Amino acid sequence: MEDNKFFKLVWRFNGLLISVAGILAIGVLLFAMYQIFKDVTRERNAQNIVNIEKSGEVKQNWRLGHVIHLSSHKTLMIPLNSDQSFDRGYFSKSSNSTRNYLFINTETNTEQWLFDHTNYLIESTNQLRIGDYDSNTPVLAIFYNLVKLNTNNDNQLTPSDLISISMSKPNGSGYKEIITDVEQVIGNTLLSETELLIIYQLNGKSLISIINLTNFELSNTKELPKVGS
Repeated sequence: MEDNKFFKLVWRFNGLLISVAGILAIGVLLFAMYQIFKDVTRERNAQNIVNIEKSGEVKQNWRLGHVIHLSSHKTLMIPLNSDQSFDRGYFSKSSNSTRNYLFINTETNTEQWLFDHTNYLIESTNQLRIGDYDSNTPVLAIFYNLVKLNTNNDNQLTPSDLISISMSKPNGSGYKEIITDVEQVIGNTLLSETELLIIYQLNGKSLISIINLTNFELSNTKELPKVGS
C-alpha cells in the first residue's frame, strides 16, 4: 500500500511537471509567434527608393531637409525630400529620397531650384573643395549621382538602376549632365581647383576620366587595366 501511494505521488508530481512544462512551451511559442507577426507587419523604412507605380495606394509627402552652408559663396543648399508610404497587404512600407535642391543666395535674397521638376532620384551629392569635408575652403562645384530612369524594370528608382553623373556650380547654376548609363561610381578625387578625377563602371568596363571644373567637359578617358593584363 505504501508503495502504491508513493508511485501515485510520483505520478501526480510528474503530471504536474509535464503540465507546467507544456504551459511554458505554449507561452514561449505564443511569444515567438507574436514577435514574428510584429516583425512581419511592422512598417519598413528605406532610403533612396522612389516608387513610380501608378497606384492610388502610394501616398507622397514633401519636406525640406537640413540646410547646407556653402562657405564663401553666400549660398544655402536645401534638399527637397519625398516621403512615400504604401501598403503591401500585411505590412506597410515607407521610403525617403532626395528629389531636388533649392539654392538660396543670402546676399541677393533670390532662390532657384536645381530642376523644374521632381522626376529624378538624387542618390548622392558631393560639394567639391580642396581639403577634407570640414574644410573652410570655397566649394568649387557640386557633383551629383542621379537616377533618371527605371532601367531594371522594378517600378522603382533605386541605386540599382543606371546612374547619370552631373555637376553644377556652387550656386546651383550651370547644371550639366556629363556621363549617362553608369553602372557604378567607384570614387572621385580633386586633382586641382580645375580638375576632378573620377573612376566608374560603364558598359562592363572600369574607366577613369578627368572633368574640367571650369566648363564641366570630360577628357582623358581610359580603361583601367584588368588583372593579369
